[in-house]
Amino acid sequence: MQCRVCDSVRLEPVLELGRQPWCNHFLRPDEVGREPFYPLSLLYCTDCATTQLDYTVAKEVMFSDHTYLSGITKSLDEHFAGVANDVTSRFLAAASTKSVLDIGSNDGTQLKHFQRLGYDVLGVESSKTTAEMAIASGVPTLKAFFNQETARQIGRQFDIINAAGVFFHLEELHSVTDGIREALKPDGVFVVQFLYMKRIVENLAFDQIYHEHLLYYNLRPLSTLLKRHGLEMFDAYVSPIHGGSVIAFCGHAGHRQPS
Repeated sequence: MQCRVCDSVRLEPVLELGRQPWCNHFLRPDEVGREPFYPLSLLYCTDCATTQLDYTVAKEVMFSDHTYLSGITKSLDEHFAGVANDVTSRFLAAASTKSVLDIGSNDGTQLKHFQRLGYDVLGVESSKTTAEMAIASGVPTLKAFFNQETARQIGRQFDIINAAGVFFHLEELHSVTDGIREALKPDGVFVVQFLYMKRIVENLAFDQIYHEHLLYYNLRPLSTLLKRHGLEMFDAYVSPIHGGSVIAFCGHAGHRQPS
């Protein structure tokens, strides 16, 4: 196996959890005892410091009919409102027009807060049922997995691209990152939120290790990934959401002065 971020083969075993069923899947009575089990082991790349799973459950299995809904959690809704306000005040306070693309937009909860602030919004969501919920609530949503091909089908660029809680799920990591680069305006900002590996270790949060979470980032591996695709991080902070997450602000390489 090669590192998902840098392609190195210098991977060291970190934690072996045997074979586990895919979580976040509700079984019907006739499925009990027949659910598939998959390997669940963590590896650490000694070249770029990315911690990652050694096995990938296909994205079509995990995310085509995903049951998680952002809007049912009050604290997450409030967090998303804060992110929209913060992004706008930092980067687009004086803009007469504003646009945002949300990758893994779920039921549209995050985009509703951007709509409230006057943005032209578009979500991309792989779960058809969840995407239809967003559309029904007035949030334009494309039912698809986001990658470079999807970005080209959309055929436009955005002031803000948001990816909250999805960037560590990505089977097509490099295609997605290329798509972000192509869909981001020259002076645009990519806002990425991810579980912070440092906090996972400090909190002994072993429950964050499951098949949907393919990658476990600190700032160094994210910077390595972005650099491969002509992007760079220029600011970041730690949020308490999900037990400790990083919200990083990124753009085209060389465009903004790092904080």
